[in-house]
Order: sequence, then C-alpha cells, then structure tokens
Amino acid sequence: MRFLLLLIVCGCVQAETPLRVFIRGGKNTHGPGAHEHERFLKEWKVLLAGRGITTDGAKAWPTAAQLAETDVLVMYAQNGANATEQQKQNLAAFTRRGGGIVVIHTAIVGDDTEWWSSVVGGAWIHGTTKWREGPMELRFLDKPEKRHPITAGAADFAMDDEIYYPLRITEGIRSLADSDTGDGEPVRQTQMWTYEKDDYRAFVCIPGHLHKTFDRPNIRALLLRGIAWAGRRGNIDEFCKPRELEALGKPELGIDD
Repeated sequence: MRFLLLLIVCGCVQAETPLRVFIRGGKNTHGPGAHEHERFLKEWKVLLAGRGITTDGAKAWPTAAQLAETDVLVMYAQNGANATEQQKQNLAAFTRRGGGIVVIHTAIVGDDTEWWSSVVGGAWIHGTTKWREGPMELRFLDKPEKRHPITAGAADFAMDDEIYYPLRITEGIRSLADSDTGDGEPVRQTQMWTYEKDDYRAFVCIPGHLHKTFDRPNIRALLLRGIAWAGRRGNIDEFCKPRELEALGKPELGIDD
C-alpha cells in the first residue's frame, strides 16, 4: 500500500495506454446528408484523435496487419458486413484476442446474415427486413438503476433518422433501446444492443442514416461510450465531453459549436 501511494505521489502510475481504433468506412450511397460514409470516416478519425485515441481507417476492411494494431473496429459502410473468407478469418483472429466491434446503421447489412448475426448479435435479413425513414423515438430499456453503462443516465428522445426491422437477433444480446415500427399495432423493435461472446464485445447502433445524427451530443456520447465499452476501458466516459454527457439526460441540448 505504501509503495502504491509513493508511486502516486511521484506521478509514476501510468494511465491506460491509448485506445487504438480502426474505422471501416465506405463510399457514399445517398444524396447529401444521408449515408455519408466517407464524411463520417474523415470526421471521426479527427474527432477520435482529438479525444486521445490512436485512429486509423479506410473505405474497406482492415488487413490482418491493421487489425493486429487495433483494439476496436468501428464500422459504418453500405453493406459493411460483406466480407471475403479471408476477411472473415482475419476478423475471427481479431475477436479471439478480445478485439471489440462497434457497428453503426448500414454496417449491419451483409450477404451472410447467419455469419454476421453470430459475430455482432444481429443482422439484416434480405427479403424480410424493412426500413422506415423519418420521425423515430428511441426508448431506453431497463430501470435507471439497472441500465447498461453505455446508456446510463440516457433519456428517451425523438429525432429524424431511420429504423430497421425486423432484424435477425441472436439469443444472448442485451437490448439497450428500441423504437416503434409504426406498423399499425405498436410493435417495438430493438435498435441498439450489446453482445458479448467468448472474449470480445460488440455494440450495435442502428440509428445513423442522417449525418446530422452524429452531430447530436447525446448520440456522440452513446457512440463514444460504446467504443470505450467495446475496448474494455476502465472509464466508460473517458472519451466524452461534459456537454455530451449532460445531453444524455437532456436530449434537447443542441449541437456543439
């Protein structure tokens, strides 16, 4: 105990090493303002670097060598789950050593639904899954005292974006938030979840259709917390700014300057 105190007094206790994030982006697929995967890749590399994260990225899957230098893979790309057998093997090696995955919106879509749902806990079902653009509301699940660290303190809120439903959901996910599909009878579908398997963690956020969604302080807080959680950081709020954390409970707070 005395030795630990001496280290603290001397400033010898080292902080956690910088988290290493690779952003797997993609080409823009819609008009301005929606599915701006290239813009997200560019802006979030800068944003994450500004929060003390070592950041890399590309409009393609990272190579095995790149994954070896990555702690968390953040994915935002049209049909982002499409992968060759070699890319699947590279990802399997990444998760076996505990690499985390954060999936946003279009990256839940891929040709191999069964494989992708087994990796991140859910996937788009071709010929079945639908989408609805426009007003949506995220409702956070569980009582406040039982909330997951990612959504702790978050209040329900409405915005314009897009929901996907129904998705192929793997048994064992933890649903963090859902939304009403608007299909007649109120039917709520999971739109945000976590999945823990073997020695890795995955966090999925379906909202992300519109680029302005990423400018919302509360959405940024949720994504940054998701990255910290997937990377097993000791402080879930390590990469968040005070205003972003405040916006979790006050979603009406506007976009930062």
